[in-house]
Amino acid sequence: MKFWLLKAAGTQEDEEAILENSIITIGWSEFPDLAGVKEEAQMKKLMLEKYPGMPDERCGAWAGEICSFMHEIKKGDLVAVPLKTRNEVLVGRVSGDYEYRQVSNFVSHVRNVRWMKTLPKGDFEEEYEVDLNSPETLSPIEADPEKLSIFLKTKSIGALLNDLNFALEDLETLRGRMLELVYRLAEAEEIPEVRKIAAEMERMLRER
Repeated sequence: MKFWLLKAAGTQEDEEAILENSIITIGWSEFPDLAGVKEEAQMKKLMLEKYPGMPDERCGAWAGEICSFMHEIKKGDLVAVPLKTRNEVLVGRVSGDYEYRQVSNFVSHVRNVRWMKTLPKGDFEEEYEVDLNSPETLSPIEADPEKLSIFLKTKSIGALLNDLNFALEDLETLRGRMLELVYRLAEAEEIPEVRKIAAEMERMLRER
């Protein structure tokens, strides 16, 4: 598992799009579907056809970033996306392969991600020794496995909602059983029966 720094979404609309759709993007929306691009040389050729005269070093760097986004980032890798409209860094886990999907004017080359955590930019830079103002769009982050495990233990909003729904269903079941015991208690005439019902109610509460 690797950890990547990805700086692509530029406007508030783009940032809302990656959050709402649970995706990351590399930008370059002026290019069509790149699913057929398997090597950096192919991407460089497409870039030079689109932008003749682009310096070779810059063309190679950008082509390499696009190819890394599509092929080097693996499902299960972690990715950090600094937001430009907020003082925050989103951290998520990549959950899908490259797709061409027209989400907005800027967002079309995407991969699915499960957002896990939000950190202040200053804290993130200090903790992982990265420069969020560096020119690279995509770069690997060197991080201790113990640090990365913190993100893996963080549940997504969807998982938390599922846990909450299960807990509410469990409470509703408990409520129904307790009401049933209360009715039995009200109808009980013998002391031993009352004690038996009270003990059962106490046991149910302890189990929760």
